[in-house]
Amino acid sequence: MMSDATCGLVADASVDPSGLDACRELLATGHCRSIRYFAEIDSTNSAACRELMAPPTAAGLIESADSPSGSPTASAGLPRLFLADSQKAGRGRLGRHWLADDGTLVWTLVVDVNDDPTATVQTASLPLVALAAGVAVARTIEHLAAPLVAKIKWPNDVHVGGGKVAGVLVESVAQRPDRLVIGVGMNVATRHESFAESLNHPARSLRELGRGPTARYEWLPEIVSQLLVTLAELNTDADAVLEELRHRCLLTGTAVSYRLGGEERCGQCLGIDDRGGLLVRGQDRAEDRVDALRSGEVQQIRPK
Repeated sequence: MMSDATCGLVADASVDPSGLDACRELLATGHCRSIRYFAEIDSTNSAACRELMAPPTAAGLIESADSPSGSPTASAGLPRLFLADSQKAGRGRLGRHWLADDGTLVWTLVVDVNDDPTATVQTASLPLVALAAGVAVARTIEHLAAPLVAKIKWPNDVHVGGGKVAGVLVESVAQRPDRLVIGVGMNVATRHESFAESLNHPARSLRELGRGPTARYEWLPEIVSQLLVTLAELNTDADAVLEELRHRCLLTGTAVSYRLGGEERCGQCLGIDDRGGLLVRGQDRAEDRVDALRSGEVQQIRPK
């Protein structure tokens, strides 16, 4: 294991040199203040959550010298990045697995949450963080892989060229309500044919679309930077982030199926409301009605 406490980087001995370069760039720019880089891990989100649940001294957390461990201001080591060359048990939304190979970029950022104006995530912004993270990924793709157009399948899957290229998983742990775990998986050069039978939905990799960097760690500094920019915007102008999300919404105007109250329903997606919920004009025997979905799974019904 390599450790450089002066720069906040701890990495396994056999990690990818290009990943190390990306980590050092993030530390040099200040976008990350500490990094744990694994050669192999079950899940970067799981590693982050385990560390947050452990006592600070056991977890090796970096805390502010003038703040008690666990207080909202004890965030000297944040944002903290968890990165892995190989992820064996990646997790997606609703208990799904995130399948990854050596062409997939998988990482997790731990940020602070409180009511202070300087917080990375203010408490009032929490319900919209996953949506904002999807916007950040879409922005990064369009910046580095122009002229590709990135859409968001509510709530936080990013689609390009007819398939999913990235997903977001936001989590928290009860022991640390002042921390938020934001995980991202991106198919940069993923070879989907190796696990095609396990895929439930169409997936694409950015390399096959022929735009942008083909090496996964060339994406990392920009995408982390863009996430922090978007979270800052969410704190100061949530309406602008929501408006961009509406513009990028893959489902608006299409027929969808969804589950509400244990019942399977179909309807037409009308867009996204001011709280980030998906609006669907549902159709039942009695009347048309608009459902505002706050969580769950929505599937696009494609014409036969």
